[in-house]
Amino acid sequence: MSQFEKVVSIIKESNEKGLLEEHNEILTGYSGKKMVGMLQRLSANLLNENKCYLEVGVFQGLTLLSVAKAISNKGATAYGIDNFAYFDRDGKNFGIVKDRISKLGLSNAKVINMDYEDALESISQQIEGKKIGVYFVDGPHDYRSQLVCLLLAMPHLADDAVIIVDDCNYRHVRQANRDFLIAHPEFKLVYQSYGKAHPLNLSGSDRKEAEEGWWNGVNVIVRDPENRIKQKFPETFRSRLLYENEHGIHTTKHPDVIVKLMGIFNVISGLFKTFFPAKAQITGKYKEMNTYSEDLPKNEFSILN
Repeated sequence: MSQFEKVVSIIKESNEKGLLEEHNEILTGYSGKKMVGMLQRLSANLLNENKCYLEVGVFQGLTLLSVAKAISNKGATAYGIDNFAYFDRDGKNFGIVKDRISKLGLSNAKVINMDYEDALESISQQIEGKKIGVYFVDGPHDYRSQLVCLLLAMPHLADDAVIIVDDCNYRHVRQANRDFLIAHPEFKLVYQSYGKAHPLNLSGSDRKEAEEGWWNGVNVIVRDPENRIKQKFPETFRSRLLYENEHGIHTTKHPDVIVKLMGIFNVISGLFKTFFPAKAQITGKYKEMNTYSEDLPKNEFSILN
């Protein structure tokens, strides 16, 4: 069985069965059951003492510890990078993860408590010279961070490594993936799945589907040096209005103030549209976390050439 066929088989099994094994009751976080199940299965099939699991974005340890548990008999290690700078108002998440590692009795789960970019620049040292066999990118979702996560990990990937990028409902995440794939044609998109919106903007059966599924969209990428897989790219929205105006933010006198004012701007823009209803060129459906993914495929595999 080729690497492509093996990965496709694991994705299909995860689509059908979800988790490899049910969550331990102490594990919580934001990830769909199909996503966790796929990470578990890929790691259990591909990793050994020389090839590790690495993720960027640990939060409270749901994916990291689920994988560590699934590979505990493989001699393989699961590493997670996070400096716990986000979604951690009370500064408790690192302690939560350490406590869960202890309660689960895991000796093969390691947290790299660093900024993702600093960690990836020294990743060979951080993962003790191992190659990365399964790489889960779930850190900052801005365009540059997504692209940097892919670029810095490249030299340390095993030949048969699988890259899984989370939150691909976001079109700027898809843009980073697309640019990476175009610039590095030896890598191919194997699978893509998207939802109607960010799950926190959904309710009822739609929210349940995201929780049981891929949460906020996924792209799966593998290396294909023999060019056996037909190249396919995630659909994006390459707007000059959005991307080129980032330069304008960087070059203002107080760019940090502009970022801090964005929440206030959302309120003001809503009032402005009420009294001056001009049609915007780009309009999101929700107040925040707009993904523009409702018309994208739910379950699409690439094919062999």
